[in-house]
Amino acid sequence: MNKFVTKFLLALLAMTAMAGQARAQFTTTFAKNVTPGQQNGLYYSLPQTMLKLDFVIEETELVKGPLSDYASNYFEMEDYVEYETTEYQLLDVKMSAVANPDPNALFFVTINSARGGSKAQFDVMPNGIIRSVGIGNATEAEAETPVVAAAEPQSCCQAETAFGTGFTGLMTAGKSNAQLAKEVADQIAEIRKAKFYLISGDVEMASNPETFSAMYKRLDDMEKEYTSLLLGKRVVRQVVTTVYVIPNKEVVTQTVAKFSETDGLTVGTGGSGSMITVQTLSLNTTAAINAPSQSAVESMSYENKVFYRIPETANVKVAIDGHTLIEERLIVNQLGALLTAPVTNAKLVFDTETGQIVNMRMQ
Repeated sequence: MNKFVTKFLLALLAMTAMAGQARAQFTTTFAKNVTPGQQNGLYYSLPQTMLKLDFVIEETELVKGPLSDYASNYFEMEDYVEYETTEYQLLDVKMSAVANPDPNALFFVTINSARGGSKAQFDVMPNGIIRSVGIGNATEAEAETPVVAAAEPQSCCQAETAFGTGFTGLMTAGKSNAQLAKEVADQIAEIRKAKFYLISGDVEMASNPETFSAMYKRLDDMEKEYTSLLLGKRVVRQVVTTVYVIPNKEVVTQTVAKFSETDGLTVGTGGSGSMITVQTLSLNTTAAINAPSQSAVESMSYENKVFYRIPETANVKVAIDGHTLIEERLIVNQLGALLTAPVTNAKLVFDTETGQIVNMRMQ
């Protein structure tokens, strides 16, 4: 090969290398490899799936009556509150999925503005999840962004309590508890007699159904108030306790809480009671995709490429001591495949709930 050909090939190789550099408008690097204080760039992340578990719990507060020491004298066949405590019952659990930034899919984009050519444009949400990226005229094209349905606000339904949390002011000062207990028992007997007359039709005012209902309810409320002085109260309410769980590829079954009838729900592995577990089994819908390993993602830099995700479908089961509470199929982003997509005179639009590319516009 003569010197002219050699010089020509070397010049062509140099021009090719320079052209390749000119086309590299940005470089994507895993976040942990970024030099502290590095400028001229931005961070973006892909979303991961977080499970939101709403446990509906009935709390029953047992309140001792001020005259409970005399309850057995007048109510031999009825239970009364001897000790003040709170009992818990797990009624239901509701499961939903929410998206939040994935720390294992957090990247830094270095903008190579000095290389000329078309500029790269990134659109990132306030929480750092990427929405779109484009180079060249394609960034001006209007791509339809997927509309994410807003979650309905969830409220906690509170059951009606059994006549309030405090006791009635029917007790008269200056009398012994024994005297008060006798008066209360006599008053209960009179109320029950009045209810009997009402039901038997001896009260003419109760001929109207609405009047009957109003009178009976009033008498019933009065009986409960007086009875509570001796038997105590059971105050019942419903509360919702929310537990968030992040599914993990390596840990299929996670212990997320414990529940007992005496202590209620305790988040985490501490506390006492029955273990509540979440099992996330991948259905392997993305198993055929030859995706790079996590180590390759974290160790390499990619020019004019961005990461996106093909989410996985999984069977998610919530159980308490092995007994299934709820079981559903859900999209779990982080169980899927993490891939790279080239960005050359194109605009890519991402689903901000999954990290999947849902729209591509070429120049």
